[in-house]
Formats: sequence, C-alpha cells, structure tokens
Amino acid sequence: MPHVPDVIAEEFAPPAVRIATRRYQKLVLSTEGDGTLYLVHKGVFLARATLPDARQQILNVLYPGDIAHARAMPALDGAAIAAASESGEIWRVRGAAVKTSTETNPSLSRAIADHFIEQAARLALHNAVLSGLNGDERVAALFIELTLRVGQPTPAGITFDMPLSRTDIADHLALNADTVSRIVSRMRSKALISMVGRNRIVCRDFEALAAECPLADALTHMHGSAKRRQETRSAPALTPAPRS
Repeated sequence: MPHVPDVIAEEFAPPAVRIATRRYQKLVLSTEGDGTLYLVHKGVFLARATLPDARQQILNVLYPGDIAHARAMPALDGAAIAAASESGEIWRVRGAAVKTSTETNPSLSRAIADHFIEQAARLALHNAVLSGLNGDERVAALFIELTLRVGQPTPAGITFDMPLSRTDIADHLALNADTVSRIVSRMRSKALISMVGRNRIVCRDFEALAAECPLADALTHMHGSAKRRQETRSAPALTPAPRS
C-alpha cells in the first residue's frame, strides 16, 4: 500500500489523526498557524487556492508520501487541499507533535526537508512544462505523470482512474476545457490511450505516449523514481527505459 516515507510514517503514526476522505472533500490550511503537517497516505489530492478573480486554481498535485503545510502554500485566500480520488486518507499531525519529534530525531527533520525539496523540484518541472511545451505536449506530460504515479499494469496496458476533472486539467495546464477535450480526443485517435467508463484511463503504449512529450525523460526520472520508492514490486512494470 502506498505510504509516507518510512522515517516520517514511523515517527508520526502515533500522534497522527487519520482522516478518511471522499472525492472533492477539502481541508483548509490557511488557518493552521501552529505548524500542523498533513501527510498524504492514500489517494491523490490537489493543493488549490482562490485567485483575485474568484477563480479556483490548482497549485500542485499531491501523491502518497507528499507533505502539505500552510507555510508551503502561497498567501492566497482559500488555500486548501482537496481530495481528487474517490477515497483517500490523509494524516494530520499537530504542530506540537511535529516540534517534539523533530527536536528529538534529527533524521526526521532531514527526511521532511528532503521531501519538501523533492516537491519543489516537481513544481519547477511543472513550470518547465507550462512555459516550454504546447497544449498537446502538456496533456501528454500529465498523462505520463499519472501513469507513473498511480497506474497499475494490466494485460490491456497501464490503467488508472483519472483523478482530475476536465476543468482541473485545464486549470493545471493553463489551457481551456474545450482544448483539453480536443487534445484527449486526438490522443485516443492515435491509440495512445483509451477510456473505460467515465474515468478509467488505459495507457496502451507508454513509449508512444512518451514520444509525444519532449520532457518525457525528465518526467520519468522524477515520477518513476517516486513510484519505485512507494511500490517497489510494481515499479518495474511501470517505469520504461529512457528513450534514445
């Protein structure tokens, strides 16, 4: 089962409050001034906030093992994390417990700092996707990321339940929803992906999907490495060799 990094999970398991979530459930962070940490244990969550024009904006996609903290969010109204998966679990650790644990366990402080660094690197890569790629390449980048992070191998290909709505994808990739629909239709016509029901995605040929995105190798290195750490046994089936 996906879990937060071992040293963090072991230390925070006793004081953590485990919150079972349903899709679209929000946990507001802006009022948390005591150093409370949120650890994603199961499912996919979206860090989001409200822009000055009242539009909701996705700031980051959080996967099992990721950490959320109010001070790691921009100073925008409505800063929150929202469950994107049908069911999820997040651990809430109050600031007093965080302070006590990090003061007595230096390796825990390093583990938390290292994971925040990794999450910052992912944001930098996402910025490169937005600034350097066209719309088709951006959508391909997101599908590569999700395939590596939450995909499961099946005889038909690598499958996953899409945690983002069409509007979420558009916001996250700085596109509009109609453009996203057209791009996904083109991906289906190329047999890069297929859809089963409303939300199940099947990636039939990862190498072909990767060929659609110039940053595929960087994405595979970033997200495939995390997948190996989270689910060692299933990672080899999900992580392709670098493209030549």
